[in-house]
Amino acid sequence: MTVKELMDVLSTFDPRTNVLGEFDSDGDEFMIKVDVKKVYKGNSVDDSNWGDDGSEYCIIQLNY
Repeated sequence: MTVKELMDVLSTFDPRTNVLGEFDSDGDEFMIKVDVKKVYKGNSVDDSNWGDDGSEYCIIQLNY
């Protein structure tokens, strides 16, 4: 998803709507909903230092 696509979707919501992140922590399709901690620009390197493809991403950090 691009930032533009995300903005297009968000523009259909009431701007006062609270935002949550949702994810499946172990693949059992039981979803966990958490607050968004911050949004920032970064690369694709994870904590293991693997995965940098040289691109820049919009990172949405969840408060988990």
